[in-house]
Order: sequence, then structure tokens, then C-alpha cells
Amino acid sequence: MKGKRVFPKKFIFWIIGSGLFSSVSGFLVAHLWYNPSSRSWFDIDFWHQWLRFGEILRISHTEYYDFNDSKFKNLTDTAISKMISNLDRHSAYYTPKDYEAFQEDSNRQYFGIGIMIRKIEKGVLISKVFRDGPAEDAGLEVGDLIISVNDEEIEGLDLSEISSRIKGIAGSSVSMKFMRQEFVQEIAVKRGQIQVSTVDQYFLDENQTGYLHLIQFGGRSQEEVAKALTEMKNNGMKNLILDLRDNTGGLLSSAIEVASFFLPQDSLVLELKGRVAVESRTYRTERITPRIEVPMVILINESSASASEIVAGALSVLGRAKTVGEKSYGKGSVQTIFKTSDQSGLRLTTAMYYLPDGSTIHERGIEPQFIVECSDENESKLRIQRNLSEDVIGKKNFGEMFGFDPVVDIQLFEAKRILREMTK
Repeated sequence: MKGKRVFPKKFIFWIIGSGLFSSVSGFLVAHLWYNPSSRSWFDIDFWHQWLRFGEILRISHTEYYDFNDSKFKNLTDTAISKMISNLDRHSAYYTPKDYEAFQEDSNRQYFGIGIMIRKIEKGVLISKVFRDGPAEDAGLEVGDLIISVNDEEIEGLDLSEISSRIKGIAGSSVSMKFMRQEFVQEIAVKRGQIQVSTVDQYFLDENQTGYLHLIQFGGRSQEEVAKALTEMKNNGMKNLILDLRDNTGGLLSSAIEVASFFLPQDSLVLELKGRVAVESRTYRTERITPRIEVPMVILINESSASASEIVAGALSVLGRAKTVGEKSYGKGSVQTIFKTSDQSGLRLTTAMYYLPDGSTIHERGIEPQFIVECSDENESKLRIQRNLSEDVIGKKNFGEMFGFDPVVDIQLFEAKRILREMTK
């Protein structure tokens, strides 16, 4: 009868311990390998470049004449910031302090009074009062010149600072002193949440040419665009001008919805491509009403970006619309925010948009088929005019109110000419 082999307890513990170590080590190695950023630890070139950077960091720290500028943290922050910003103009590095401010700003809710302001020679002008907003209820009008906000003079301040002073907590009031026809008045306006329509204006002209100015792609754009198109279609619209000038973008889903009004169902609008295949996807038109099949022209300028470029680009390359105006901004990418271990942040471009023909608008923009340039001076004036009704533009004292005489919108004029040629 064979005897049993007895293993010492230490040997058993060694087997269990080594097995556990192997399992944990295997898990950690697998985690590092399948985590894209951690995978760099296995790349020899990563270590080589890290050593290069460390050498430059040490020399700069010890040899540069100004010790304050050459502190390790200052050098590292500058190096990271330049490295990220050189990737493209949409990528950026946030120091821990900047990242905290960015998060607070992203989560903060601002409430205003429902006005748009512009700087003119005379001062700060109210160029638009939103319908049914607090400012309209309080009696503010287009053409009023703002003098002070909460008893503080605004002369010398930029528009963003003036705007931030007007905004505040919902339900609170802001005191404003303004001038109207040489008379100074003061008024208190209660702040509230402003529902701004993404369709700025729409109408049919005497030739049954429809005009629709979309200023943003938002959650209500489909409903608002549908209402405008239905009304113009029912009134005999023969052509359409879709104005996307100064439209800086908005929701991608909204861009697909708007494109769906003008393209057959299931048409490819764009493709999103990430670094790996699993991050890629396509976006196609949906079934939507009303379907608009009349000839159309899209107006764009250098401030047309992102969702605007997607709609204008897709309809252009698919032959559905002509584009008129100036080269667009060139924002055809997706940015993702990454938080790092020291509470700083990175905003990195992680995917690109491609139009149906495979072209990209990123850093290139859309070159309109008909280039019609507009001077900066006239563009500034037109931005004010677009917010005004025909009644206001036709006033005899328009020049006195706004500091300039009405200017001709040559891009809109050219769009109408092209439509007439298309329908001959």
C-alpha cells in the first residue's frame, strides 16, 4: 500500500500565493493592454520620447535664467498646452483651475431678459427684442441705447461682459438705464428663461420665392422648420432660400432632421469615423413632412459652422441645392473631454464627419459654388438688419437710430438671381 504524499504548508501557501499573483498580474496586464491610453506603457517609443522630454525639462529647469518661468510645473503646463493646441484648433488643455471653471460654466444656468445687443458708434444698441420675453413685456424696443446696468456704466466694456451683467438668477430683476430718442429712461426687468425660436424669420416674396433663416439647430428646429415650410408651401412656394449664415451649429440630430425635409428618405447625410471601426456610424434622412422638392439655394458665410456645414455640404454634394456666399468655418469634428489624475482636463478631437461623397469639412470648410464676398463692415450692418422688421428698416430715421443707412444684401440678391436662372 502506497503512502500519501504530504506537502508542507509553506509549499501550499507558495502555490496559492503564486497563483493569486499570476491571476492579478494577468488581469492588470490585460486591463492595461485593452485600455487604449494605458497600452502605451508597452510601446518602446513611448519610453524613448518620455526620456527625451525629461531631458529637455531638466535642462530648461536648471539653465534658464528666470527660475520662476522655468519651474517644473510651468514648463510642463506650457508644453502640454502647446502640444494639444497644435493638434487642431478645437483641441485644448485645461489646468486644474481652468477645468474646474469649465465644469462650473457647463453646468451653470443663465437667465436673461430676451434681447440681442450690438456695438455701434453711438454706444450699445438693442438690435432685437424677442417676442413674449421679459424685455418686450417691460417695454424695451429695438433702437434703445443702453447706458448702464444696475447703476454701473457700461462704456468701455465688451459685449460679453455687458451680457453677463444683464443675465442672472431667474426671477431676479436687472435695472437698466437707456436712451430713446434723446430721452433717458430707467426700467427694471425681471429675468426669466428665454425660449428663442431657431427659425429667425421666414416669408414668401412677390415671386413666390421662400426665405427661411435658421439661426441654430436645436431641439425645436424640426417643429419650427416644418411649420414655416408648410405655410410657405401651402401659399404656393416655387423656390426656397435656406439662410444658414451666422448659424454656428447645434444638435447633430437636428441637422439630420432639417436635411430630411429636402432629401429622399434614407439618404446618406454624413458618416462619423473614429480612430477605430467600432466608433464609426452613418446618419441618414428620416421620414418627415413636408417634403420640399422645389429648387433651392443655401446661403453660408464664415460663421456657418458644424451642423450648418453638414446640412449645406450634404445637400450640395447630393445635387439638391446650390450654395452661395463665403467659405464656411470648417468645424467637422467631434470633441471629447477627458479628466486626468491631477484634475486637469483635455478636450481632444476624437472623430471626424464625412459628407456623402467622402469629403471632410474639418479645417477646410465648404467652398460655395457661387462665391459672393461681403465686407466686414457691411456684414456687421447686415447682422443688425437681419434682426429687424421691414417696418423698422423702412423708417426715415433708421440711419439716426442705428448709425448707418440700410445696406443691400448682395448675397441674398445673388441667391434670388441664381434661382431665377435655375427655373427658366
